[in-house]
Amino acid sequence: MASRVRMPENGGMFMQLSLKTRVNLIIAVILTLVVAIGSVLVVHHVRKSVAEETRSALHLAWEMVEASHLQGPLPDEQAAAWRSMLERLGQLRHVRLFILQDERPLPLLPSPALPDVPAWFARLVQPPPAILEQTIPTRQGRGLQVRLVADPADEIAEAWQETRLFMGLILLLAGGCFAALYWVLGRAFQPVDAVLGGLVALEQERYDHRLPQFPQPEWRRISQAFNHCAGELQQARADNCRLTRQLLKVEEEERRTLARELHDELGQVLSGIKMLALSIKQQRPVGPIHQAACLIVEQVDHLFETIRTMIHRLRPLMLDDLGLRAALDALAERWRQQRPQVRIQLQCDPGADDFPAGHQIHVYRIVQEALTNAFRHGHPRHIHVRLTVADTPRSRWLHITIRDDGSGAAVPLLRGRGYGLKGMRERVESLGGRFEVTTALGRGFTLSIQMPFEEEENNDHSRHACR
Repeated sequence: MASRVRMPENGGMFMQLSLKTRVNLIIAVILTLVVAIGSVLVVHHVRKSVAEETRSALHLAWEMVEASHLQGPLPDEQAAAWRSMLERLGQLRHVRLFILQDERPLPLLPSPALPDVPAWFARLVQPPPAILEQTIPTRQGRGLQVRLVADPADEIAEAWQETRLFMGLILLLAGGCFAALYWVLGRAFQPVDAVLGGLVALEQERYDHRLPQFPQPEWRRISQAFNHCAGELQQARADNCRLTRQLLKVEEEERRTLARELHDELGQVLSGIKMLALSIKQQRPVGPIHQAACLIVEQVDHLFETIRTMIHRLRPLMLDDLGLRAALDALAERWRQQRPQVRIQLQCDPGADDFPAGHQIHVYRIVQEALTNAFRHGHPRHIHVRLTVADTPRSRWLHITIRDDGSGAAVPLLRGRGYGLKGMRERVESLGGRFEVTTALGRGFTLSIQMPFEEEENNDHSRHACR
């Protein structure tokens, strides 16, 4: 026995996506990773640049303070000039200067307002705190303590502006690449979508579906092979439909011939036997022969009833004499007599009698088989049979709907329920009709059938056959 490879059922949602969607997702993830790595490198570079710039400004300010310190203790009259010099030193970027008086730090300049920088970016690029302190001796007093504090706020603001511009360009480039790749993949997967659509059409047995001629040589070869296969299947189905139609015609002719033979030949013989038995029955005196004649009459009457039932099952004579509506009325009435507890409702448009005479027997057989199946499998309390005529711009159709409130069936189980449904389906589709079953457990059974009044010459009905 050949081994069958089964894919794991828990492959995840990703594996259940289409190939095109998965490729697009992979590309999106790759571009996202590229943008993320680029962002990390940019932030690292900005952090390093901010730290170096801030450190450089702090060292420059410190050297100026050191130069003041080398001049020796300051006299009191130079304190004001020294403070002016410190004020000019406080104008340097990235440096905050404080003079400690009475052990309380007093800023010479107000703190600059923080620019509009996101807090997360400021935390990422903020360098470690840098503080330098120096005591400037004076001739009187204990000297002045100078504290230099690195303030990278301006540098961070400039870095944020440059980073935002750079990241915007990266995102724009990544989005453009994704859009271009999405468009290219869409173009590349168009043949795949067309082939998948064709396979779905074959699965639905629409064998008239054809694939276009693709520009790529590989896909063109696939298209040619697919179209050839679909054409062969369409031709095979058309041949099967013609064969089925011919077999049904032969079957009905045999049924008609057998019904006529039973009616004409066997009926006449039984009538003669009954007449002889009646003549014997009328003789006197009454004796065993008289009783035998009575028994023969009873048996002949029983055979008459049996043959009448067989003739009707083989070929409803009322169909040839009075038409389709009358034959269906008689069929429904017989079922009402056999199953009086079931309500059988029949609605038939007058236009149903205009259905081609050679095909009326098929309509009768379909309704007959549907009623038999309903009583045999569904045990319904109500059956509704409706025949309507619908005109379209191109054709005329007979719609047959047979609905019951029986037990119904699970759709996957329909294939194993015998040959009743299969026979009806083949009969309908051989005439270019459409056959549909709607059912569920506990929800009854519905047959929806559409049959054309005239067979279409261009075999368009093959789209609906054998489904």
